[in-house]
Amino acid sequence: MIATKISYFRLVVELLESTVRTLLRPSSVAFDNIVVQMRSIGVGAIPTASLIALTAGFVLALVLELQLSQIGKVEVVPTLLWIILTEQVVPVGVALIFAGRSVSAVTAELGAMQVSEEIKALFTMGIDVVPYLLVPRFLGFQIMLPIVTLVGIYAALLGGWLLCGPVLKMSVEDYIYYVFDGASFWSVMIALIKSALFAFLVATIAFYKGLNVRNGSREISDATTQSVVGAVIIVTIANAVVTSFQLA
Repeated sequence: MIATKISYFRLVVELLESTVRTLLRPSSVAFDNIVVQMRSIGVGAIPTASLIALTAGFVLALVLELQLSQIGKVEVVPTLLWIILTEQVVPVGVALIFAGRSVSAVTAELGAMQVSEEIKALFTMGIDVVPYLLVPRFLGFQIMLPIVTLVGIYAALLGGWLLCGPVLKMSVEDYIYYVFDGASFWSVMIALIKSALFAFLVATIAFYKGLNVRNGSREISDATTQSVVGAVIIVTIANAVVTSFQLA
């Protein structure tokens, strides 16, 4: 990992082994470092994710209202919003926000540490860079992406009400009733499972690209671009695969 480029498979194996050891020995965890990474990776994404989810909920409610009003089924708009937003739109949307914001930052940070030989210095001092550098960032992704997804779900539902309330003359109580009428807690579980999977994928891509930087600032820029593009592609493919199995 220091002198030669690391393969993606080796990185994932070492990361998972180190994460398991860290979780089995909580006393060895630097919680302050994890909190810092959670704040850096996820907390700052909440305003952006909430705004995008809010507008997505409003627009989707508008489209559904226009279509369903033609067949006199506008009362199912909130229920459809719950299913579509919770299982599909919000988990993917939040993951893409993390890809553009947090993946790029982590890739650039690790790449800069490689170029400046900070990682080599840690290795020389006998510090294992995987638990020291990667595990806190990995846990930051794994914790914050599902949390931000939950925030995004309710922000999107609020956006839906901003349409259903004034246009359909639907009270908050009626809106909440129709949202959860026929809704399943399994939808939330699907959203959290997808979020955890997306967090794993985008985090490992960021680590892989950042740690394999070697030749200066130009390569940092290239690695950052590649990590964002790769994260976006892998998230959309993973969502399609999971959804296919879910609906099969």
